Amino acid sequence: MRKLFFRYFISIFSIAVVVLLVQFGVLLLQYRTSQDRWKNKVYDDFVVSVENAITDGDFTDYGLNGIMMAVSNIDDNRVSGFLLRDASGSNMVAFGKTAEGRMLTSLFSGNQRLQDQGESTTRNGKLTRINLKVVYSEFGLVSDISIDGVTSGKSEIKIPAMLKGQDVIGSIVIAFDGEDSFIIDLLTFSPRTYEYSKDIINSCIKGLMFSIPVCLVFALVAAWIISSRNTRYINDVRKALNDLSHGKPNVTVPKQGNSELNEISDAIEELDKDLQANAKSRKAWLSSISHDLNTPTAAMKMIIDGLNDGVFPADESTLRELQVENDKLSERIGRVIEFSNLQADAKPVMENLDASQFISDVLSSFKDAQSVQASATCQSIRCDDSLMFRAVTELLDNAIAARGDSTDPVVWTVGEADGCYRMEITNPGRIPASMDADFFEPWARGDWSRTSGGSGLGLPIASTIVFLHGGQITLTQKEDDLVSAVISWPAQA
Repeated sequence: MRKLFFRYFISIFSIAVVVLLVQFGVLLLQYRTSQDRWKNKVYDDFVVSVENAITDGDFTDYGLNGIMMAVSNIDDNRVSGFLLRDASGSNMVAFGKTAEGRMLTSLFSGNQRLQDQGESTTRNGKLTRINLKVVYSEFGLVSDISIDGVTSGKSEIKIPAMLKGQDVIGSIVIAFDGEDSFIIDLLTFSPRTYEYSKDIINSCIKGLMFSIPVCLVFALVAAWIISSRNTRYINDVRKALNDLSHGKPNVTVPKQGNSELNEISDAIEELDKDLQANAKSRKAWLSSISHDLNTPTAAMKMIIDGLNDGVFPADESTLRELQVENDKLSERIGRVIEFSNLQADAKPVMENLDASQFISDVLSSFKDAQSVQASATCQSIRCDDSLMFRAVTELLDNAIAARGDSTDPVVWTVGEADGCYRMEITNPGRIPASMDADFFEPWARGDWSRTSGGSGLGLPIASTIVFLHGGQITLTQKEDDLVSAVISWPAQA
């Protein structure tokens, strides 16, 4: 049981851990996605701001310092800083901070050359080229400047090695008349370092760092409790089934809060009741078959002993009595064999039969056919001819015997309704109120037939045949002292 407990425990705890990991992975993916959207939005807005700044009518200095002044005046607190350098890398100006808050001026002081910053790193990032068209006056001065075109894409960008690759989210190239002049490397705060969102995000991360271990502890405790409860329940079920296998009666399994487990408990209790009923039935079968087979055997022994002792004469009358008892014994043994064969491997051979002809064939097997009043409301029925013949014959025999002293005929109707074939056999009589046996159990007979003998297998044989056809038999007490036996089976059996 310890192995079963740990199997349950590890399974439940693993599910909880997987759920937490999936949730954490989803949150991480959402954060990465939102961070990328954040950076793209800041970059796109900054490009537009740069376009507006350099095309402003007050902008007249197109050198490094003039570009620096124009860009530094852009009011966007999402931008942490930028590097401004000429296309050749001979001059570079740093402004602002990194995303973590380090001052760029502490990394790059004054105008410096990119080549003087040691090794450079190359990253593949967003790149926008703003091509400016310059109009000169007749005196060689710039009289007008306008944007001739803007192209965006991704390209490899060289940046100082002291900057992390993720610090620079993109670059903007400013070109005059198609010739690259300046490059702006843009740095931006992340959602975790931006002043309006960092506290919220950091508090959420702290909450996750606290809640995940707490959830794991709860999952650990819950897995332990559920595993213990399920293991105890499985142990109870195993013990109950072991008791059933050893024939112990009144087996119960403690109820659980889980309704599905309670269904198992109820099923075991029902199984216990069925087994007890079957055990009782088996005892009744043994008693009944012993009695039913012993009666003709004892009669035959008495006659044979009488012949040997000279009490009975060895004449035709004595031999006839011996033959009668032998026929009873053979008939009862034959019924037992027949019932056993039906229970074992019988399979009906379905065929379409003329309903009226079927009724005629059945009634022809009775000596007193006038005792049965039969009619059909359908033209044909589909069944196994010999098996259904046997079932109906048994039911009619029982119905005729159950009439007692009544002279009213047994009524037999054959019909079809609601996709089922239906036969009803009605006879005068009453089912005794004290009768608690199942008529369709072997060797269970009503009071009216116990006085007349018989094997008690007629109704069980009929019930088994109808069951093989996918149908059922019901025996009910109707008003006016009438007993009704109804056979029904699917028309598409």
